[in-house]
Amino acid sequence: MSGKRLLSIGLMLALVLIVSACVAPAPAPAPAAPEAPAAPAAPETMRVWITWGDNPAQLQELFNRYGEANNVQIQVNAPVDDEKVIAALSGSNPPDILVLSGPDNVPAWVGEGLLTPLDDIIAANNIDVEDIYPAMLAQGRLHDTQWALPWGSDTYALYWNKDLFEEAGLDPEKPPQTLEELVEYADKLTKVEADGTITQIGFVPDFSWSHIEQYVPMFGGYWISEDGTKVQVDSQPVLDALLWEQQFYTKYGPEEVLRFVASTGDYASAEHGFMAGKVAMMVDGEWMVGPNFIGGLAPDLWYGVAPFPYPADHPERAHTNTVGGTVVVIPSGVANPEASGKLLAWMMSPEIVADEMVANFNLPSSRKAAEDPRFRENEMFAVFMDLAMDPNATSQVFTPASTEINDELALVEEQVLHAGADPAPLLKEAQAKLQPILDKALGK
Repeated sequence: MSGKRLLSIGLMLALVLIVSACVAPAPAPAPAAPEAPAAPAAPETMRVWITWGDNPAQLQELFNRYGEANNVQIQVNAPVDDEKVIAALSGSNPPDILVLSGPDNVPAWVGEGLLTPLDDIIAANNIDVEDIYPAMLAQGRLHDTQWALPWGSDTYALYWNKDLFEEAGLDPEKPPQTLEELVEYADKLTKVEADGTITQIGFVPDFSWSHIEQYVPMFGGYWISEDGTKVQVDSQPVLDALLWEQQFYTKYGPEEVLRFVASTGDYASAEHGFMAGKVAMMVDGEWMVGPNFIGGLAPDLWYGVAPFPYPADHPERAHTNTVGGTVVVIPSGVANPEASGKLLAWMMSPEIVADEMVANFNLPSSRKAAEDPRFRENEMFAVFMDLAMDPNATSQVFTPASTEINDELALVEEQVLHAGADPAPLLKEAQAKLQPILDKALGK
């Protein structure tokens, strides 16, 4: 390469360097403006439907605690009638949680595919089923699958009016211990005018409604087999229970007893037969001692509560009682089963079970919740607590045909008590009718 060419190249490079040095550097990019904080996501909305509820505001306040802790808006609807519940379960937008007053409809809804099985949800959310009383847990189990969990429960005991006992020459502090004593006491506590009009009655077995689910186990059986495959309405325990009930009507005449019962006041009123001092003994639940009933409507009533009497020749059946009550289910069509499961787990925690059942004068389903001293503050309520924890506490047996079976038995009971019918042929007829219905429901 010639020296002249090298010189030309050198001059060009020098010129480029001089020009580059004279050009101002490009400004650095301006820093990005800080991003505005993202607006908080709108809370998710979940719906809880409850088929009972004397105090909807209290229920809403309870579920608000979950909502505030989990950024979820909980809408409580209580009480919801059965027609609305069935329509929602059959539709495309059911509630996220459904709380029922009892498990009676659960088997039928399981058969129709309307409920979510809970076993996986229980495991995923660490719900402690060992903490739930076995008799209460059993009412939500069908075909080895848990379909409902008991939130709280009810059971029944004998109430007696101590003033009326004293007037009749009976020790007001000693209720009848056996079924035979109950019949004897009832006679002494019944007042009948010369024309046959009853002005006071000792005991009416189906006041304020049927209690056959309490009586049949006391006689040693049930109208459905434990495995739920056989109808047993014509069994000896059912027959014995109906005959025992019937005598309270036949002695004074079904028409007179029914007329007397019809003359008593509404259930939730101070004119209610027991609260008004017209019915000396009755079977009723634990809520009756609370502020919505005796506690608030008849606070001066002198009364007691005791386990229902047992057959004299079967003392081992003392404290036999049937538990059942509020259960929680998750509809099969919920949009977010995981969210429903999380809410269910919160509901089943001992603290929440205790708070809700104390507020409503119902029995807790959780053993840990039952340790809350508030459940023992009312000595009458404590009787029910002891019954629910007793080894002789049992639960009803449910099948896909429970509705048909229970309805048919109710018709038989009504004819036996209110019309003086012989129960034996009615039960045999019901047995022949019902077993095929159950077989069909079981797919046999």
